[in-house]
Amino acid sequence: MLGYISSTRKKSCRQCVKAKRRCDLGYPYCKRCFSKGLCCAYPNASVREAEVVIRQRTPDLDPLAADIHVPSGPAEPLQFDPAILQQSDSSSPESDPDQTHVQMYWKRSAEPQVSRHLMPKIWAPSWLNENQVLFMVSRMRSFVPMLAFTGYNVFTHAHLYDKYQPEAYQDSCSLSALYMAKTKQNTPVLTKAISNKINGLIAASHGWSLVEQLAAVQALITYQIIRLYDGDLDITVREEAALQNRLLETWAARLWKRSFNEPMAFKKPWDAWVFYESLRRTVMMSVFMRGGWSALTNGGLCDQVPVLARLPVSKGDGNWNIDEAEFDRRLAVHGMKDQLVAYGDYSLEWNPGGDIGKLSEFQRLLLAPCRGLVDPRLYSEEPPE
Repeated sequence: MLGYISSTRKKSCRQCVKAKRRCDLGYPYCKRCFSKGLCCAYPNASVREAEVVIRQRTPDLDPLAADIHVPSGPAEPLQFDPAILQQSDSSSPESDPDQTHVQMYWKRSAEPQVSRHLMPKIWAPSWLNENQVLFMVSRMRSFVPMLAFTGYNVFTHAHLYDKYQPEAYQDSCSLSALYMAKTKQNTPVLTKAISNKINGLIAASHGWSLVEQLAAVQALITYQIIRLYDGDLDITVREEAALQNRLLETWAARLWKRSFNEPMAFKKPWDAWVFYESLRRTVMMSVFMRGGWSALTNGGLCDQVPVLARLPVSKGDGNWNIDEAEFDRRLAVHGMKDQLVAYGDYSLEWNPGGDIGKLSEFQRLLLAPCRGLVDPRLYSEEPPE
């Protein structure tokens, strides 16, 4: 939600009045109408007259409620056919106490002017067609085998855990490998192990370092993809996972805030870039994963667009697959800093008909949901070999 209607200028929306429920005056949708997919309108006023107050001036992923509560009761019936997901195949080091030569690269990196770009805009939930939804799901499913076979994927850099491997990272790699060998007989073992690992993460969450918190969010994204997007799993597994989307939302929000409030020190710009680019992509994919689940279960409604629009992404993707030597060479020649842009602006910069062959798989995944309706090639054409 981007803002709210001042209580001195507005009363409850018509839907909340009709239902005799308290309205939080959210704009352009109150929380109740947003969650139920209702038409939210305020009486006796136009948008032109309304006083719209922006809730925050910096990217903020905090859920509406401060404390996390995962219900233990049964979830609402899933509004989609699991057969749509069935496929034949399943295709940190702590900072050094000696700070003499440490470079605070994070502090030197350019931060995106998210507020300046988004203040005059209203980002409402978007509706995706079936092909866009299936493209999102298939690409997110591919993160699991990538992690199992290589130890990294599009939000976990290949060198992120070179010096220190958090337990959550090791567990997610192991369970991803077990998932790739999934059979009818070992599926209960897999799903039970995932539940136990998540419970272990919850128990240890108060003592996490920033590196461990990043690994935990990455692990939970992986576990959610396995349980939500595999149509062969029992429906009770998906129901449990759907309830834990709120847990992922809370952990990602806290990780995001902590990255600003507790910037880590690194001896080399390469290490800093690897860590913070992985962190940005992890937060982005946590929201993307929940948005894909919303679209899959709500007839294409991607309810995370207002959050996604504010998140920063790297404008270019050329540094992700280079090695440290090439990174240092580019740094010496160009003095480069992170070129960040708000995701909403990034998607709008795509010109329909552009060369999709120049896009990475990560960029395709970012653009297809927002620009696929005007350029279907983003989700329909396979990239060149």
